[in-house]
Amino acid sequence: MTTPPSWPTPHPSHPVGAHPPPPQRHKWLRAGADIALAIGLLVIDAVAALIAFVFGLDTVGYTLFDPGADNSPLSLVRPLTYVAAVGGIVLVSAILLFRARVVISSGVQAFAGLALVSAAVIGINHAEREARPQPAPTERGPGSLCRSGGDSSECLGG
Repeated sequence: MTTPPSWPTPHPSHPVGAHPPPPQRHKWLRAGADIALAIGLLVIDAVAALIAFVFGLDTVGYTLFDPGADNSPLSLVRPLTYVAAVGGIVLVSAILLFRARVVISSGVQAFAGLALVSAAVIGINHAEREARPQPAPTERGPGSLCRSGGDSSECLGG
């Protein structure tokens, strides 16, 4: 006759004194906290980019609340450079969040950082292109237009 096992019998995968595995609701709680963190950081990113842009406008001499001020010859290169710097900081935070295994927040931060840097680079490129107008074409003979007055390789049709 066999003797019954002693009471209580430990589970084979958990030795006596070990903690049981966490229930499934902890995974949902962690995912919910990750989503809440992602939303909070996204709001902070937007506010930081707006503050950087306004601060950059202030450094180039833009007067925000003066209706009589002449703000027409304004270059947006410096304000957009500040926004690109904020985007770089956001990308660094995405790397740190990824290393902390906060996957949703790191993905949202990476997307936001890339969007900020891309928008700033496109804006800087556009601002610099508008700051340097194309030279007026000059005529160099019958039916040929030259851009800079240089040699004939720059002339259209000639």
